Amino acid sequence: MAKGQEQAKTRGKKTKNILNYPRSGVRGWTRFLPSIRLLVVGGLSIIILLCVLFSIGYAATDVPEPNIEATGQTSTAYFSDGKTPIGQYKVQDRKSVKIDEISEPMRKAAIAAEDTSFYENRGISIKGLSRAVVGVVTNQYAGGGSTITQQYVKNFYLTNEHSLDRKIKEMFISLKIDQQQSKDEILANYLNTIYLGRRSYGVEVASQNYFDKSAKDLDVSESALLAAMIQRPGAADPADNPEAYQDRFDYVVKSMADEGFITDEQAAKVKMPEVKKANKEASLKGQTGYMWDFVRREALNKLDIDEAQLDRGGYNITTTFDKDRMKEAEKAIKNLPPDQPEGMQAGLISIDPDSGGIEAFYGGENYLDQAFNASTQSHVQAGSTFKPFALVAGLENGVRLTDRYPGSATTFPNGGSPWPVTNFGGANYGPVTLLKATQSSINTAYAALNVQVGPDKTVDVAQRAGLSGNCTKEQLDSGDTGQCSIDLTPDKSNVLGTPSVKPIDMANAYATFASNGVHHETHAIKKVTQGSDDEEVYKPETKGERVFDDAVMAETSYALQQVVNSGSGAYAANLGRPAAGKTGTTNKNLAAWFTGYTPNLATSVVLYREVDNKPIPIGPYGGRGQVTGGSFPVQVWTEYMKSALEGTKVEQFPERGELPDKPKPKNTNEPVAPAPKEEPKAPSGSDGDGSDGGDGSDKKAPVDEPSEKPKDDKDKDKDADSKDDSKDDGKDSKDSKDGREDNGSSKDGDGGSKNGDTGDTGGSGDTGGSDNGNGSDTGGSDNGNGSDTGGGEDGSGSDTGGGENGDGDPVGVVSPGG
Repeated sequence: MAKGQEQAKTRGKKTKNILNYPRSGVRGWTRFLPSIRLLVVGGLSIIILLCVLFSIGYAATDVPEPNIEATGQTSTAYFSDGKTPIGQYKVQDRKSVKIDEISEPMRKAAIAAEDTSFYENRGISIKGLSRAVVGVVTNQYAGGGSTITQQYVKNFYLTNEHSLDRKIKEMFISLKIDQQQSKDEILANYLNTIYLGRRSYGVEVASQNYFDKSAKDLDVSESALLAAMIQRPGAADPADNPEAYQDRFDYVVKSMADEGFITDEQAAKVKMPEVKKANKEASLKGQTGYMWDFVRREALNKLDIDEAQLDRGGYNITTTFDKDRMKEAEKAIKNLPPDQPEGMQAGLISIDPDSGGIEAFYGGENYLDQAFNASTQSHVQAGSTFKPFALVAGLENGVRLTDRYPGSATTFPNGGSPWPVTNFGGANYGPVTLLKATQSSINTAYAALNVQVGPDKTVDVAQRAGLSGNCTKEQLDSGDTGQCSIDLTPDKSNVLGTPSVKPIDMANAYATFASNGVHHETHAIKKVTQGSDDEEVYKPETKGERVFDDAVMAETSYALQQVVNSGSGAYAANLGRPAAGKTGTTNKNLAAWFTGYTPNLATSVVLYREVDNKPIPIGPYGGRGQVTGGSFPVQVWTEYMKSALEGTKVEQFPERGELPDKPKPKNTNEPVAPAPKEEPKAPSGSDGDGSDGGDGSDKKAPVDEPSEKPKDDKDKDKDADSKDDSKDDGKDSKDSKDGREDNGSSKDGDGGSKNGDTGDTGGSGDTGGSDNGNGSDTGGSDNGNGSDTGGGEDGSGSDTGGGENGDGDPVGVVSPGG
């Protein structure tokens, strides 16, 4: 028995000695450290295993057929019907050349830029592969590190997918390609397939497009620029923005000198070459080019692909653009008076409130002459179209349309430096309700509202509704302002329209109002399919997000309907269906807006002037001394909307509901109510008791009358033309069936004449006016454009007339007012 036990112990010791783990003859924790023998055996085992796996992977990986992008299948964009093509994204030209038809400087520049060990390596870079593997595993892959052979394999046989599987395949295929082709063949194939911007593939086509010469004639500086563009060919066009490639250009030149391809003296003399302007394709003329370009940008972003993949990916892109509405938008703009002043720009953009899809826009007269899209890329001061954001901020914080504000010139405290605000044309209204201030775009009242609720809340509402956030200093310095607004800051004056915003953002914000507080991301792509079986690869999210209380939105739409019914945008009443909106005229008449909506379509129209990329006043135009939001912009809006909505269901705005019960910020500028006056006789169509939205009691709110007489002849004329302005008051009462004071309005239509709203508020259909509810014999014509002495829908209709109701330049105010 003892002998057997001894043998068992001996066998155990022998087993341990083979592995020597834990280490024999060593005490303590160190006996668990692996011995040199174990390390050697383990290391050899791992190497053998890796070799086996490598051999299996190499043998199992075949060189595939060229990918879809390499074979160049055209992508096509269609109108919303999915059948009518807008344009194509395709290879502009392709021409392969042999290595001896590519200049030596171009070959050396590519090697210096992308793979200095090209002629020594076997198709892969272990260092680059290691960095790529770590990047993929940590989800921080930034590209780079691939050899020229690997880049050629990725471009021609694989995709840009960031995955470990793709990187492994790339390695094995690169090793095989390096065995099958000579280095010169690989370099030629690489230079014939790389994308270099301007929809050009290969150095031969790029050389022709950028320098008007063959690739065999490229010099050092031209070659260095093309090599610098390999990493980011779509970053910019070097003819327009060579600075975008300067750093990389300098790197390539230095690398060429370091590799001995050129001397240091030669490198010091190399400068950025002159690049010819890009040729434009005739098929992109007119509005087609604007649609084509907008969809291209959105597709690159949403599909996360580059231009090369789009041009050769075989995508079928159905857009939200309605073919008929696009035509109507262009027609409405072209119906503006001829002889436009130099630099006049017009933008129109129309959005579906239920989805955020762009139904139509007007980018400019001709994409081939001006690729800059006035509706989606321009930044224009918002003027009084910004006021509704303060209105919403107020309604969210306990303010009601019956609250009263100063309607006359007022100086507000502003951190030690007084802020004087007056109304357009120096008009004075006396105390006014918030509803009246909205209807007639009264600067002083809205300035007081913004002080009350806080300009930060106004900015917050604007961004929730759809305006892009404020540009950073870096964005402004770089000029990269496509995704931001300018001067969208929490300053008290922002309510008067100091921020410069894009028309597409303004239309999107009002579309949020139209959808009763549900915001949708603006988009132009309805869906994307690919391949012969039309596999769906992208579809936008159109559910939207509620950003405002529905009762607040119903109240906002009610207030903005008064702008159309009898205010500064009265011309829009010609639409013949419920509509809401806001006019806007900026300081110094730099721009004029009308942004409005029905429950099923939101549209923004803007006119502005730019000369040498600087905004200048629109000036006299179309027989008017001054263009305001209530003139040509609202006329264009109405013409377009009538055609766009023809044959569609007439939809009503939601009923006004119970507003959020929140503590109201103190209104330090609330005017003292004067003693009650004798009420005027109720106009025809009212409820007969003279009420216009109050609580139905005998207590009447004071009439909003100007506190001062006009100081010049044209103001006197305007006052005379609209002295019966109060006849519109009865309209407010019928919208307050429940008699709630918080939703009512008190005498909101009275006394607004001195701001120039002669045609708008001078009368209505209820009092024997014209078809659109505009004035009497002294108030205006059938379209609200008044007499030669200052009438018109906004008082700007003649050589001597004023401006739109309360919009425009607040005298003594640095910021724009309307």
